[in-house]
Amino acid sequence: MISKINNPEVKQFIQDHLTSDPAELVLSEAKYPSLPIKEIAIQIASRQKAKSKLPKWYSNDNIIFPPKENLEQASSELTAKFKSRWVSGNSMADLTGGTGIDLFFMSNNFKSCVYVEPDSDLAEIAKFNFGLFEKNINVFESSAEDYINSCTQKFDLIYLDPSRRDIKKNRVFSLIDYQPNVFKIYDHLLRLGKEMIVKTSPMIDIKSTLELLPHTFKVQVLAVDNEVKEVLFYINKSKKEEPIIEAWNISKTKNESSFRFSYEEEKAAHTQISPPLTYLYEPNSAIRKAGAFNLIGNRFRLKKLHANTHLYTSNEIVDDFPGRVFEVRELIRPNKRGIKKAFPTGKVNVISKNYPIGANEIKKKYKLTDGGDEFLIFCEEQHQKISLKCILIQRERLIPEQKKPIV
Repeated sequence: MISKINNPEVKQFIQDHLTSDPAELVLSEAKYPSLPIKEIAIQIASRQKAKSKLPKWYSNDNIIFPPKENLEQASSELTAKFKSRWVSGNSMADLTGGTGIDLFFMSNNFKSCVYVEPDSDLAEIAKFNFGLFEKNINVFESSAEDYINSCTQKFDLIYLDPSRRDIKKNRVFSLIDYQPNVFKIYDHLLRLGKEMIVKTSPMIDIKSTLELLPHTFKVQVLAVDNEVKEVLFYINKSKKEEPIIEAWNISKTKNESSFRFSYEEEKAAHTQISPPLTYLYEPNSAIRKAGAFNLIGNRFRLKKLHANTHLYTSNEIVDDFPGRVFEVRELIRPNKRGIKKAFPTGKVNVISKNYPIGANEIKKKYKLTDGGDEFLIFCEEQHQKISLKCILIQRERLIPEQKKPIV
């Protein structure tokens, strides 16, 4: 692919057609007999996806991208930079190289790095891109298993981002079904690496995965703008203490937040139950994924609506709460008459928490459409199922140099 793409005429054509439909270009291939249109279409599709996900690479006209499908699992520039904060040393190996975006940023903190990838096209593209930035990264076309079986070098850090699809390309959710199977090569990895990071899907079950990965000393649940993107397991064979769980919510435009705890702390925490008071609190998605359901109430001196309803309440506003804060305006009986009276236009943002039916079913049942500034929150409190008319309190602070959020 590189030989077909890496020439001035092709690169200029790509720049001139960045907003074109790649599929239409392929259909009109006969109009451009001297150009490798199929490969060009791959580059345009990938660049369109990378524009917001990988802005540093997108801004470089010489970067060659892998197919768009390979960018799906790849980290964004924002999350790759986040991971680079926590690592440093002399040597690092990325055994599941892929696009190489994580290694690209993490390598800044190491003297030498190794990239391992069994797909020859991906390995060739990564080697080319690393060379553009004069990265000290040795590229090996190999499976992770074959590489570690023949490797005698020890590394300060081994990084793995296994594929979450099986050999039939079906999506899988358990670590033992990932490719490569980290569980099978785990002991060998511990011998080769002083520390290890395993990146997993946001759908992973954290507690069951911790049983598969002994010596995990830290778990990071990473969300971007309140959407969980990945869960990271940090492993060191010399550490045997209970892992710290960190729930991070980061953003390009807003101040980040973090919440640190252990599952022992969560187990020991007890939250007082209360009916809805003046303010209602919804923890961000990273905290919910991490499972800090009782401790979050304790830390911020909040009461909970119900043991299984992860909404919290108080009469005094907690300004630094890591999540959304609502002001409760009215308790509405969850029936057609009460809801029609409260929202005659049928326009309101619906949330369902620990309620028999989800938000989409609620909207269909009561003929509601999302919109406006008001929220209708369906949930269960201690004694009954209720709905609450609320408004969202705008508290998110922009990063100082950013004048307005990116919509």
